[in-house]
Amino acid sequence: MAPSTQDEFLKKAQDLRGKEAWADLIALAEQETDPQNQSLALSFLAIAKAAGQDFEGSLAALKELQSGGVVLDEALPGLGSPMVEVVNAIYLHCWANFDPAFNRKCWQGLFQEFSDSHYSPIAASRLLMAALKEKKKGEVKKYQEFFENRIQQARDNKNPGAEADLSRRYVDGYLRAYQSNERILELAKSSWAQAWKEASEKYSYDGPTGGVEMDPEMLKARRECEIDTDDAFNTIALATYLHGEPVEEGHPLFEMETTPGVQFEDVTEKIGLSNLRISRVAAADFDLDGDPDLSLCGRLFENRRGKFVEISKDRGLTQVGLGSVFGDYDGDGYLDLLIVKGAFPTLYRNLGKRGKYRFEDVTNASGLDKITMSSSPEGAAWVDFDDDGDLDLYFALYENPMSVGHHDILVENLGDGSFADRSEALGIHKVGPFCGRGVSPCDVDGDGRQEIFVSNYRLQPNFQWKWQDEGFVDASATVGIKGEPQPEGGGYYGHTIGSCWGDVDNDGDFDLFSANLAHPRFIRQGFSNQSMLGIQQANGQFEDQSIQRGIRFQETHSDPALVDIDNDGDLDLSLTCIYEGVPSALFQNDGQGNFQPITFRANAVAFHAWGQTWLDFDGDGFLDVIYASSNGLKALRNTGNDHQYIRIALRCKGKDSSAFGAIVRVTTLEADSPQTWVRQLHNARGTTSQDEPVLHFGLGSYKGKVEVEVRWPDSDRSQKKKLRTGRLYEFKQTIKAK
Repeated sequence: MAPSTQDEFLKKAQDLRGKEAWADLIALAEQETDPQNQSLALSFLAIAKAAGQDFEGSLAALKELQSGGVVLDEALPGLGSPMVEVVNAIYLHCWANFDPAFNRKCWQGLFQEFSDSHYSPIAASRLLMAALKEKKKGEVKKYQEFFENRIQQARDNKNPGAEADLSRRYVDGYLRAYQSNERILELAKSSWAQAWKEASEKYSYDGPTGGVEMDPEMLKARRECEIDTDDAFNTIALATYLHGEPVEEGHPLFEMETTPGVQFEDVTEKIGLSNLRISRVAAADFDLDGDPDLSLCGRLFENRRGKFVEISKDRGLTQVGLGSVFGDYDGDGYLDLLIVKGAFPTLYRNLGKRGKYRFEDVTNASGLDKITMSSSPEGAAWVDFDDDGDLDLYFALYENPMSVGHHDILVENLGDGSFADRSEALGIHKVGPFCGRGVSPCDVDGDGRQEIFVSNYRLQPNFQWKWQDEGFVDASATVGIKGEPQPEGGGYYGHTIGSCWGDVDNDGDFDLFSANLAHPRFIRQGFSNQSMLGIQQANGQFEDQSIQRGIRFQETHSDPALVDIDNDGDLDLSLTCIYEGVPSALFQNDGQGNFQPITFRANAVAFHAWGQTWLDFDGDGFLDVIYASSNGLKALRNTGNDHQYIRIALRCKGKDSSAFGAIVRVTTLEADSPQTWVRQLHNARGTTSQDEPVLHFGLGSYKGKVEVEVRWPDSDRSQKKKLRTGRLYEFKQTIKAK
């Protein structure tokens, strides 16, 4: 029997909609006979059919509504605008699906039947994208004319809001097709200027769009402006990049940035890495020939004089996964390879020189196949958690199904080539379960034992596992790197994807950057951590200083790296951003631990990137970068400058030759004022990313001798040497392990 009142019908319909019970909602709407509910019934029918991809049926219901006198763009009591609700239902099918045929199926009918609607530009934008991708010139012209006419009408009617929205939709159509031209760039610049003007007036900010502003209130106001204009920033960035316009004086992106200390050159094709669409990348010298090689999610590429050649099958590698990390688990001096693949990781043993550097699958022989994982790991790292000289494994397990977390897995290396699950016995299951995405080990307090930092997603707190009394405790809250509970004192934290460690302010201890995906709508509602730069204080506590240190807001910070790109002795910050059409970010350290963006001026941008690795693939003493992206891997060569450097490779005694966790200090010996830099050799960071395992020290203009001090991970004592700059040295452990 049909509901007798409008309220009863609304409640039942909304309940079915909330459960996404589309067939039941269609049946309810079609069976409704009460005349006072007909408009609502037709509206829910249109929504349910659109949600079920019956687009013709949805349009038929909308047309019947319109013929009955309902204004589709206006709200109905208890529901909202029928047109808006249908558009939203359609958009959910294709918000991240840019296939031309599918988008045409979704939007063609709506545009044809309701081209005069306020919401037809949404359909026109997607149809323009489809026409551009399929090179249908007649259709492209039709949608261009549609937008140009609408923009002119809005201008004639002195409606800047409508003009800005139409311009954005017009530009989006091109950018979704990964195309741009002079007109699109003109509109993108105009949209950016309008967006920043509105935001700066809203938040009373009259300072620069980039750089370091020392006044705290001004910095907070600028952050609010950045949040409001993030979409406009992405748009002008991609439109500029696709059109190929140089970022020079007068360009808005130029005005946001400072002068870079180095420039980057795109050498992707030149070094043999074109047309590779991957998510994560690891770098290491697996064949001990003195240059870094690559694992692209398990696909092995050998570095042959600066050019990379895939040799996976020749070397026995047949598995490809989500990510991979190198590490010497059996202590034979050769780097083995762990590949993260669903809930079943694969371990390949490097057979070394005698085995012609082939790899042997030892997953079953090592017992890793018997480790039960309730979900797939997103993060993985080698770490000697029990300080016995061999490499163990930590896996951060991700959600399955969506938003459902799982306890992480800690696997002990038994020293005989086999592994055992020690997660529950050592306290790992006492916290959580959460949705883990990244693992970043670091000897944070310099006590010779690495802590394990875990980045958790879904607005969940992060971990900092510290060894205590023959087990682990989560020390993240104690030292201030758990995240910020939101609302104040509440239960929400951040969507942390990846994190990394480094001495940002050159004070001799290690700071932490956690990259948080932060949706502006969540920020405005008060329950989403933005990316955090935790500066370690003298008492071992961490203080988030991301805003005052100059980190620009972007919604989708993903995989961070702290590296010295310009060899000036301080660590710069590189951030990937995972969403389609969103640029990566490169920040230059000013020597005081403050950051200024240089992404576009330095020609160091990648879009839709996930993982990254920093390495010196051409051996010139400057760090190059490889960005992993589903748009295509991008390799950027650092063209360098006049600054000096020293690079330190480590070879440890005992069961693990990798020396992960070793701390190295370099001190100038012939300077008027001696200076010391500290670095730690990390295995993994971000979300299963791995940089070349060589410690890189930029020295600025200093050319004299330096003292290099190595504190090995399995020793209480240090090893020192006096060396000249300008080359790579290999340190072999000569002191006894403890």
